[in-house]
Amino acid sequence: MGQIRKYEWIFCDGTTAEGDTVRRVYKKAGQYSEIVKVTDSTGNFEYDFAVVYVIDHNHPERIPPAIHANYYPTFGLKANDEVTFKVRSFATQHGEEVWDFGDGSVPVKVLSDGNANQHNPAGYAITQYRYKKSGDYVVTVRRSDEHGYEAVGHLHIRIN
Repeated sequence: MGQIRKYEWIFCDGTTAEGDTVRRVYKKAGQYSEIVKVTDSTGNFEYDFAVVYVIDHNHPERIPPAIHANYYPTFGLKANDEVTFKVRSFATQHGEEVWDFGDGSVPVKVLSDGNANQHNPAGYAITQYRYKKSGDYVVTVRRSDEHGYEAVGHLHIRIN
């Protein structure tokens, strides 16, 4: 592995930045999952995600929703393999989760229980997807509450 050469940030609002440290101001409460792509001198890259939780100063009693997403299997995926995605939102039963699988396909809507019953093992919403081509995909899942506060989650999936 080579020396780190580049840090590329992609923010939930679509803006970008470069550098190992960035500063930004959030105008709206929510849970944001900001993407950083790190590339080394040999061209190898990896993604990571920084979760930022923003509270509304005017309404601190309004807790923004949070989101937890995952997928399996996590290794050895090939084109046309079935991938199972699970998601659960917290602190809202408003709206639904919307998946963007990062390959230009039509978004998929699902509905978790919003953590209405925290001990419900079936509280996660489940969907399956198949990637047609190999590549690295950044998957996004979102859910908004009744105040318009959004929870955003990201996953990086490598299809061989």
